Amino acid sequence: MTILHTLHWVQFAGTEKVCVDLCNELSKEHTVYLLTNEKIKPYINENVNLVEVDFEKNRYNPFFLYQVSKILERINPDVIHIHNTKELEIIYNARFFMQKKVPIIGSRHNPIFKKKFVLADMGVAVSDETRIYTNAKRNITILNGIPYKEVEDFGKNEKFTIVGIGRLAPVKGFHTLIKALSKIDFDFKLNIVGEGEQKQELQNLIKSLALDDKIQLVGFVRNVQDYIHNSDLQIISSSEEGLSLALIEGIFYAKVLVATDIANHKELLGENLVFDNNIEAFVEKLNDVNKNYAKYIKLFEKIKQTKDNYSIEKMVKQYVEAYKTLIK
Repeated sequence: MTILHTLHWVQFAGTEKVCVDLCNELSKEHTVYLLTNEKIKPYINENVNLVEVDFEKNRYNPFFLYQVSKILERINPDVIHIHNTKELEIIYNARFFMQKKVPIIGSRHNPIFKKKFVLADMGVAVSDETRIYTNAKRNITILNGIPYKEVEDFGKNEKFTIVGIGRLAPVKGFHTLIKALSKIDFDFKLNIVGEGEQKQELQNLIKSLALDDKIQLVGFVRNVQDYIHNSDLQIISSSEEGLSLALIEGIFYAKVLVATDIANHKELLGENLVFDNNIEAFVEKLNDVNKNYAKYIKLFEKIKQTKDNYSIEKMVKQYVEAYKTLIK
């Protein structure tokens, strides 16, 4: 099967990681092309055929649409898999220059309604809640999955170590987490792993609360599993998620994980591992985890037993089955 993926590059975050992992795994048995920015190169393996395309500011440019149609004709894919609404419009409109109307499948990575998503022949929601916002001609749910990676021990923690993973953006709630940590009653170290537009704002907040020696903005890393594995607690502080890769990574690698009561977190983690999305609830949960750490390890151990539900192999198998239904 020849599968073409398209990605509107912003930065390497959740959506980009899902796309890359999917392309890398699919390329083991299928011919895979990826249309996106050249910045994706360090993350894809040699079996994925990169075609450099800039989807920014070209949505309604007829000349660009014609160029895209020629790329599609040259590749002649069996199915086109899009990961953002912007290039869904581009691919859909480019097909007007083509005799063969290649079926389009689109992944809905977050719980946001997009009218143009109706252009996709099939929509794939990454969670049942996200499916509510998935309005393609046909809609199914396929849970995100990740490839397992070996971990490295950093050594014993001198302080209770917390890690937050994600793009530095307001939706990830790191500003709320930082404010809450200024009010807790135990000593700690927080590593925030990720890059984004809120970096300077968060750095200023850390400084204003005199937490410079306790909180580090680590930036982007390739070994996020090591930071999770070597922390005492992983926290997801988001105000909005589809099916967070950070949560799945936590199920694979964390000792304990707690998360805001949004999306399907309570369904996946249970009531005792989620908390309300406000500073007071953050403080209460963090203090309780530190005070009753052994209890939380036992609670989370039950969740870790579900990790096979989030394997890259299972996700790819379900996507291949979905592709086949479109080709027929």
